[in-house]
Amino acid sequence: MIANVVINNGLSHIHTVEGGQIIKGKIEILNTDNKPQAVKIYQRDYHFDYKGQVSYDEPNSNKRSNAAWIDFSPSYLEVEAKGEAVVLYEIKIPADADLSGTYWSVLMVEGISSITPELPEGGVNISTIMRYAIQLATNIGETGTNNLEFVDAKLDKIDGNTVGSIGVVNSGERLLTPEVSIELFNEAGQSVSIVKATKKKIYPGTSTRFYLDLIDLPKGNYEAVILADCSEEDIFGLNLSLSLRDD
Repeated sequence: MIANVVINNGLSHIHTVEGGQIIKGKIEILNTDNKPQAVKIYQRDYHFDYKGQVSYDEPNSNKRSNAAWIDFSPSYLEVEAKGEAVVLYEIKIPADADLSGTYWSVLMVEGISSITPELPEGGVNISTIMRYAIQLATNIGETGTNNLEFVDAKLDKIDGNTVGSIGVVNSGERLLTPEVSIELFNEAGQSVSIVKATKKKIYPGTSTRFYLDLIDLPKGNYEAVILADCSEEDIFGLNLSLSLRDD
């Protein structure tokens, strides 16, 4: 088992940059095991959607990929037992006046399993590979549009509890990290509950699903206002009707 590699300084490195600028950073890797661990590092483009699909595609396959701007070293290293190692990266922003919004890709940090002696006939060997996708995002100044769209709002049953869920699509040009909430009003027009979901990053052209816990609400009909709050100036909303029933 090689599930002993840990990233010490975060899985998202987000930089605000200008055309022609060079940004330098590092990824800190810790080996928690008592044995040395080999690690390889490579690039991928990263995409996800509200249906739960996640893809790690070849670098530069996404039109908003910044993989071609990134140099990193090393691509292979061995981390000593209980030791630390560093991968350095450099992002060279093109001096292109047409660049706008957010561009991103990921550096994959993956442990390499050592050669295992042959097992007796009929034996089974199980090895766990730990792989991290370190997001390297570049926001071109304050450029790019901010826009979110709501899709596929529904009620789900999770572990027997009622949970509201909604897909949120980033149809703009900049990375957004909205706080999604739902406020419910009873048939008398009184606000009876405000529920917030965990914040999530949404890159341009990607989407994700937010879950809102409704288990403490009595059954009945409600008017709901869903808000995605990205900042004081960027708040996106949706009105809908809900009916909470025993079934």
